[in-house]
Amino acid sequence: MSLVLDLLWGSVAGFLAAIVMTLVELPFWERLGIEGVAEWQINWVMVSQMNKKWKAISKPKLSWTLASHLSHGVAAGIVFGLLFPIFLFFSRLPDVSALWIGLVYGVGLWILFAYSGRRTFESVGKIRITNRALLGALLSDSVYGFVLGLLIWIVIYSKP
Repeated sequence: MSLVLDLLWGSVAGFLAAIVMTLVELPFWERLGIEGVAEWQINWVMVSQMNKKWKAISKPKLSWTLASHLSHGVAAGIVFGLLFPIFLFFSRLPDVSALWIGLVYGVGLWILFAYSGRRTFESVGKIRITNRALLGALLSDSVYGFVLGLLIWIVIYSKP
């Protein structure tokens, strides 16, 4: 495929994987509220920092938080689509390893943003990200990466 089509499919795959990820997070949200979903808390902090007037609002705007969440899924999908050939080259595994590469990518995103950035987001947003929310984030990021790897492999790299 061409680079333009790879980027386009990476964004579509990232969006679809983010939707699946969000569906996995819904039970955590229903039971614990936004405090049960670390990514949503992190996205709320980012959105509130972009628009300072929302800081006075005690409850996050769920629509803006979810829009931010899905847009980050698109961005991460584009990055994954661009890096995927490199991952395959260095993994020296069959193309089916895309599922595992995606899973590792999802866990890597969790480590980079939710786990490592936890204290920063807590401080900036004056929130508390619980271990339960981090565990839910690890599960949902793993699902995101797995679905992303599957979609990228099916469209770009699978050969009939």
